[in-house]
Amino acid sequence: MDRTTFLRNMLGKAALLTLPPWAMLPKPEQDRLAWTQNCHGVFVFSNFVRGFQYHDGPKLIHRMQAEDTLDLVREHDNEHDTNAVAVYWEGQKLGYLPMGENVSLATMLDHGLLLEAEVAYTAPELDPWEQCYISVYLLMPATPSFDAYMADYMERPDAGYKLRPEYGGDAPLGNPI
Repeated sequence: MDRTTFLRNMLGKAALLTLPPWAMLPKPEQDRLAWTQNCHGVFVFSNFVRGFQYHDGPKLIHRMQAEDTLDLVREHDNEHDTNAVAVYWEGQKLGYLPMGENVSLATMLDHGLLLEAEVAYTAPELDPWEQCYISVYLLMPATPSFDAYMADYMERPDAGYKLRPEYGGDAPLGNPI
């Protein structure tokens, strides 16, 4: 039994909703997901992992690094949150996406959209609820029309990302753009 089969059996058939390593996929899955080898990751979410201190996070934090791949696992039967999305690093549970802020991502996963998640940064010296910050990206096929759309967006002077202070813009933090 390969790792993917083991994880799907352990976590549930549709549980592993982020992409496992390409070489681990059976040939039919590689064919079905071939478009992901040349795609765009469109940023959709970032936040701290919630419940980090109650799962494996504290014992793993010193091994984790920025840009490490994470798995997002939808937990439909979670008794506390019907939109629960668990966050795993190397098969070990770190915690969850924040309740209330996870609705869109849970819906995306429920509809079969592919998401890619990674560690943005870790800060072991901070309080446990601020030790692991993650980013999530929606995978979009690279096509000439989408590439042209993205190139046009990146050149626009009013592009939302250019207005954010972290990119040198002057929009105040906390205000929607």
